[in-house]
Amino acid sequence: MVFQRTSSRYDGPTLEADVLDFWRENQVFEKTLANSEGRPLFTFNEGPPTANGRPGIHHVLARTFKDIYPRYKTMRGFHAPRKGGWDTHGLPVEHEIEKELGIFDKQEIETQIGIEEFTRRCRESVMRYIGDWEKMTERMGFWVDLDQAYYTLDNQYIESVWHLLKIIWDKGLIYQDYKVVPYDPRIGATLSSHEVAQGYREVEDPSVTVRFKLTGTDNTAFLVWTTTPWTLPSNLALAVGADIDYVYVENDDEILIVAAARLQSTLGDADHKIINTVKGRDLVGLSYQRLFDYLTAEGDICRVHAADFVSTEDGTGIVHVAPAYGVDDLELGQRNNLPVVHGVGLDGYFKSEVTPVAGLFFKDADPVIIDLLEKQGLLFRQEKYLHNYPFGWRTGDPLIYYAKNAWYIRTTSVQDRMVSLNQTINWVPPTIRDGRFGNWLEHNVDWALSRERFWGTPLPLWTNGEGDFVCIGSVAELEALCGRMPNGTIHSRTKRRLAGISQPNTSAKRLTRRAVGSTACTPLQRWSPTVWPTATVSA
Repeated sequence: MVFQRTSSRYDGPTLEADVLDFWRENQVFEKTLANSEGRPLFTFNEGPPTANGRPGIHHVLARTFKDIYPRYKTMRGFHAPRKGGWDTHGLPVEHEIEKELGIFDKQEIETQIGIEEFTRRCRESVMRYIGDWEKMTERMGFWVDLDQAYYTLDNQYIESVWHLLKIIWDKGLIYQDYKVVPYDPRIGATLSSHEVAQGYREVEDPSVTVRFKLTGTDNTAFLVWTTTPWTLPSNLALAVGADIDYVYVENDDEILIVAAARLQSTLGDADHKIINTVKGRDLVGLSYQRLFDYLTAEGDICRVHAADFVSTEDGTGIVHVAPAYGVDDLELGQRNNLPVVHGVGLDGYFKSEVTPVAGLFFKDADPVIIDLLEKQGLLFRQEKYLHNYPFGWRTGDPLIYYAKNAWYIRTTSVQDRMVSLNQTINWVPPTIRDGRFGNWLEHNVDWALSRERFWGTPLPLWTNGEGDFVCIGSVAELEALCGRMPNGTIHSRTKRRLAGISQPNTSAKRLTRRAVGSTACTPLQRWSPTVWPTATVSA
């Protein structure tokens, strides 16, 4: 037997290239699949990367783990086909095109570029670097079928998502409700937490301590501190800590209610006399006089509620609650059946109903509202407060935490089953099961499915504008209701060409051409919600 001379110098790259050539020329990956046909199935669908940027070294690490387990299962006697995939939707894709266009305002994109052209550019963008990804995938020896890879922008894929959503809809597990989101009113865009983190600045804002007068009295008031005076016209409740001590304090000719721990910082050296001490729970249910009545609000408003988010680290220990403008505020409001009352429109300007500040940008309204409080004798103190506030990273304008309608999946209805099934999973390391992932399941909240994006899988929900909704599970089902759709991608079909579709039949309850949202999803691994602004195309 003749052996080839082997160099004592190790040439790793050349050796790896030789192995890759051998695998390719002899179709080794394909043969492992053919030879394992008929064995027990181990299914692997790749949690897909987004291909609108070049791959980095961190992607090699992630794809190494994706490669290990199917190889291991194959050696353990399973048939393990591997199907690659590309996540083609989402915020990064839109940002890439917005930067290329130099336009970040969604209304400008619609009027100057058009949604069809914008989505066409998004489609081209995500295909731009797939060749680089395929080269990297082969070079690192990752065995996966890229010839039959799935793309989340394909009609077939989108229809599969529609099918799943229709099943969930038919079970009564999809509903619409408010969600508070960081929102840039200058460009009409909801921002991700990553985007918000890019725009924080240290700024000086007005802070006010306001008298909320107890109902039936002229001289007894809760003292409440806020750094957002512009939200006061939308106030519907006050929040206290159930176990916090509060004091009734006689100060001149009035009685003020404040947390005991904040008494000194609130009143300072002013003469005062404590006449009563109570727990926060003793204040729950008390009603107070509404500061402003410009906005209509139904329900049991202007009462005191207990809340875990109240502290005595700053302020007065009593929190002003406007469900339209805060995550904690909305949660408390929903828990107590309070309405969402917006004084500010989606453009960031006050509505006409709030007459003293009508047409003002929300942050510019602070001085006017403070002046109104002073004239009504409700302003206890006005100061400047230095704090970090989020600004739009694209516009440089202040963000607003705004309660907007969103679509949810009622995951809490199957929470117990998810917790139970989690115990059957062989987690590595096992601490994930009862730690990070287990804790997430234990504290599961309903899944917010929708966002406002142009580039995403359209949510297949249609309305007649009168509160009736229909969920469509396929293109065929949509065509049965609306007539034959033009050829093309679902993106262009549902956004541009539906105006040419015949009138839906009466069983569809006179549906308008209005897609009410969209979402981008990848199978099983995760849901990455992305939504375009909803638009009505007249019938």
